[in-house]
Amino acid sequence: MPRHQSTATKRITANDVYELTSDVLQEYFELDMSSSAYEASDIWDVLVTAAVQQTTVETACGLLERAPSANTVRNAVKALLMDDAQLTRLEATVNAMLVARLPKNLLKRARPCAVDFTDVPYHGQHDADDEHIRRGRAKSGTTHFHSFTTLCVVKANRRYTLALSLHRRSDTALDALKRVLDTARRAGLRLRRLLLDREFDNNAVVGYLLEQPFPTLMPLMIRGKKGGARCVLQGRTSHTTAYTRPSTQYGTYELPITVVCRYKKGRFCDHGVQRFAYVTLGQLKMSPHQVANEYRRRFGIETSYRLMNTMRARTTSTSAAWRLFLIALALLLLNLWAYVKWQHLFIPKRGPRHVLHHLLPLARWRMWLWEVIKQRQGFSLEIIVPATA
Repeated sequence: MPRHQSTATKRITANDVYELTSDVLQEYFELDMSSSAYEASDIWDVLVTAAVQQTTVETACGLLERAPSANTVRNAVKALLMDDAQLTRLEATVNAMLVARLPKNLLKRARPCAVDFTDVPYHGQHDADDEHIRRGRAKSGTTHFHSFTTLCVVKANRRYTLALSLHRRSDTALDALKRVLDTARRAGLRLRRLLLDREFDNNAVVGYLLEQPFPTLMPLMIRGKKGGARCVLQGRTSHTTAYTRPSTQYGTYELPITVVCRYKKGRFCDHGVQRFAYVTLGQLKMSPHQVANEYRRRFGIETSYRLMNTMRARTTSTSAAWRLFLIALALLLLNLWAYVKWQHLFIPKRGPRHVLHHLLPLARWRMWLWEVIKQRQGFSLEIIVPATA
């Protein structure tokens, strides 16, 4: 008779995912519903629905039969979000929420991190001296944005957002960088190396980073069609060089530059050599092509932004605090998605953990949350048309 070996299986359900999300939200934002006919979970159901369906609170309330009204939801969270004058307190709360569930060993060793800006288009009217609206290059039909700075840690192709901050109009790139670095350090992060976007390349940031114990990589900012930093883009082989950049405000620095040459070889019907210049600060023992490959890690944060936009509730509100909260909610859902996969979706074996990412794609994560909320609140299948205007 053949011998059958029983294998233990693990099971994770949509209800498990829903309860994890609700527990974290209620842990950091305790809603006072004592004077309401609704419970805190009803409010979170609406907000999570707006996030996973990429819609507004008003639309989410209309989709759910037993959900509270949009005004009830806004009034319930209004006290938690305080106002735009107390954004520092709100930032502290949402940053604590973002690191509420992380893999156990994530912060036990130094990790490579990426810092970047993301702009959320703003189409409304605002005061000329509004600190929370920044101008930028035209995108989505506007040149005005709520801008946010994020810090992500990249580990084995998994990205976790550890710090989020509103980038105010009066902030410099150095102010934004210091704020997210301080937040991540308080959470227990130790940096192995830092990968920055080219928008951070100025002498104020360089002076600060030269005093830090970790190395930094960022593209060299090249302006204009000739002269200036463009002089380093020479040669047909990858090499290291130096570029002296003066600044009347922040002093003159000699920047160590790594120039990477790549041949197009007919790609996109083009030929010739492409040159990329990187500023390499600190002790970084890498060849030019290793520098380029290491910097490719930063593009993971761009993926996080694309995914974040698929989990972000939409709003026409002028409140920077409300917009910051909706961005934080989207990033939290992404962090929890990565956490659940790391914590549960693997086969126990010796050696590195192999996560079965295909079992829980982001689309399934979103649909699970949506299905559980529909079962709890009911899904509206009719529209009531008023008899008179």
